[in-house]
Amino acid sequence: MSFMLAQSMEEGISSPISVCFTSRSSAGAWQIRGVQIAGTRNNWMAVNKPSDADLERSDLICFVKRPDPRTIERVREMGKPFVFDIVDSWAQPDDGLQYTDKVKARELFAPAWERIGADGYIFPTRRMQDDLGHLVREKITIYHHFRPQIRLNPIRERVAIVGYEGADYLGEWHARIEQVCADRNIRFVANPSNYTDLDIVILARGGPHGSFLSRHYKSNVKLANAIGSGTPALVHFDEMSAHDTDTGDVLFFTDQPGSFERQLDRLVTDHALRMHIHNRFLSAAPRFHIGNIADQFEGFFLKTIETKRKRNA
Repeated sequence: MSFMLAQSMEEGISSPISVCFTSRSSAGAWQIRGVQIAGTRNNWMAVNKPSDADLERSDLICFVKRPDPRTIERVREMGKPFVFDIVDSWAQPDDGLQYTDKVKARELFAPAWERIGADGYIFPTRRMQDDLGHLVREKITIYHHFRPQIRLNPIRERVAIVGYEGADYLGEWHARIEQVCADRNIRFVANPSNYTDLDIVILARGGPHGSFLSRHYKSNVKLANAIGSGTPALVHFDEMSAHDTDTGDVLFFTDQPGSFERQLDRLVTDHALRMHIHNRFLSAAPRFHIGNIADQFEGFFLKTIETKRKRNA
């Protein structure tokens, strides 16, 4: 657990406002954007099924990923301001197979966001806000924080393990990466149990999950964890969130023959390069620390409340 998060829990850091985070989802995005963020303030809570009392004592409600329409209606009846955190809020992979470009993405999200009618919207990436931000009024881009309990990754002399974190969405890349690593006597691990076992982390998508929506609008969580732990990252060029949050030290590869192999070999053979990336990532890590990200949430919440107050005055 990070020092700042532990300190917030032990000392009870307060916010000027009380906030209820809620979602119908129990997936990773909810844990990160709901449970973990709420844990940074002693007057914020994360509840999947909030009671009327939970809503009444909150100054603002933040819906994450999958909002419950019944809860939205209750919040409206109470006159409470509310925010929608858009992160991963489409059907995956089904919507990705159907909505295949920016124009079609607008067709998907415009009616959904109009039905929600939030006072503010949180985008998970700058690319998504640039493409779709005109559909809403109050908005902000807030990136994922890295895992609060993540440990620093030692940079070993020899690359022994290359890994992919999270659900296995690699598609056709899985077999290719596995073979390339085997040819170099390197072990490839999907969903490692211990992140600090990895010498290099891969970010890529393929198959039905290699869609326009996923590549352009999915969050930066994998790169955030690489930055927070100082783990060199090898990233497919189409992963747009990585371009948003790259410190200039990500190695990108493309679909072109030999591109992945060349970039992997650069990292495998150059310990000094891996150490340089490690140090650069750690220098950038405070930007993606949960304390900094929670402060951004709080600032947007305060702005949203004030804007609604003025609008209703």
